[in-house]
Amino acid sequence: MKSKLQRVLEVALGRIKPPSDTVREALVFVKDLNRRLAAQGLAAKAMIGGSAAKGTFLRDDYDIDIFVRFDKKTHVQDSLSTLLAKVLSPDAERIHGSRDYFRLRKGYHEFEIIPVLAVKKASEAHNVTDMSPLHATYVKKHLSPQLRDEVRLVKQFCKAIKVYGAESYINGFSGHILDLLIIRYKGFLQLLRAARGWGRSVVIDLEGHHKRPEFSIDRSKRLGPLLLVEPVDAKRNAAAALSREKYDRFIDAARAFLDEPALKYFTVKPLTPARIRKEYEARKAAFTQKTRLFILKSVPHEGKTDVVATKLLKAHEHLARMLAQHDFSVLDSGFEYEKAGYALSYLVVENKRHLPHKEHIGPPTKKTRDAKRFVAKHGTKAYERKGRLYAMVKREHTTPLQVLKQHLKDSYVTERAADMRLVR
Repeated sequence: MKSKLQRVLEVALGRIKPPSDTVREALVFVKDLNRRLAAQGLAAKAMIGGSAAKGTFLRDDYDIDIFVRFDKKTHVQDSLSTLLAKVLSPDAERIHGSRDYFRLRKGYHEFEIIPVLAVKKASEAHNVTDMSPLHATYVKKHLSPQLRDEVRLVKQFCKAIKVYGAESYINGFSGHILDLLIIRYKGFLQLLRAARGWGRSVVIDLEGHHKRPEFSIDRSKRLGPLLLVEPVDAKRNAAAALSREKYDRFIDAARAFLDEPALKYFTVKPLTPARIRKEYEARKAAFTQKTRLFILKSVPHEGKTDVVATKLLKAHEHLARMLAQHDFSVLDSGFEYEKAGYALSYLVVENKRHLPHKEHIGPPTKKTRDAKRFVAKHGTKAYERKGRLYAMVKREHTTPLQVLKQHLKDSYVTERAADMRLVR
């Protein structure tokens, strides 16, 4: 008889594994694109990349990367996007970045068409995207058909617990990180069991590039909790963007799943106001102070998803800072950007009402010049205690709601969000 753990994994994999013919449309697209490249006399070849190339994509994942590899001896970096544009249909959307790429929807699929140089090693790359086909080649070489399914499981697990994606508004586990972790630990459960024992930091060097990676990798690239040396580029930490929060959440979820396996760990539930309130009510008793929940909905300005979503996150963080500046502790918070084009976020705040005035700390009396300025500013409200000046000043806000209502109007917020408001 199968164990509960085995049954859960079988059902989960059955739900997320796609039909074998899923990439058929992509193959047709690549064949046509290569025909057009040849017709233009361009020394370039299109290929499927990403999870579709590695055989680790999930059911209902219709985003497919197409890499167009240009001969590095013939074309310079700055011209690649312009050359590629000549062979794409007019409805291909040009996305600006360190090197422009294109987005095009055909049928069920949304293709991201990325121009790269056909490099054979990291030292030849002009742009980080030039390395992507090398990543795919390495992963395909080291993943058996069984391990590809293990990658699918950990991807879905990470999506369900909200730690999937390397975008700057997520700072989670990228698909590439998860590929490498499965290669390292030889399976989903093995990875979770290892993660259960991870400490403040973990160092993984699959190819043994360094004796001490923590000292060999540039400091700016090893500040995060996971140092995962890129197998095809010994100078790079593949997990440099992973945040402490997402790392810790993965470890907590790994422990919880191993203790009590359940399909909920593979079920992606979008954030909704009702769900936020329900989860808050379930956890409210754990807070030592009285708390209040604030839910916010924000709509971005026009732009690339990664950029505009990051701006909304910064607006959310600004409000948390303003609450702290007005002496209201933020005990918990969360942010999620939805594909529908908006973000939901929440703040769990210490729920108290301040007195109308607070004691403002001034300089030591022995700092004569500063002390005179303080007294001149506060007049008779200034007083001395144990060699330091103080003054009672009127508070701008006495409740957290007043703080949020005021600072939602800040230019810092309005420059980053087309609209941001409290959800009642």
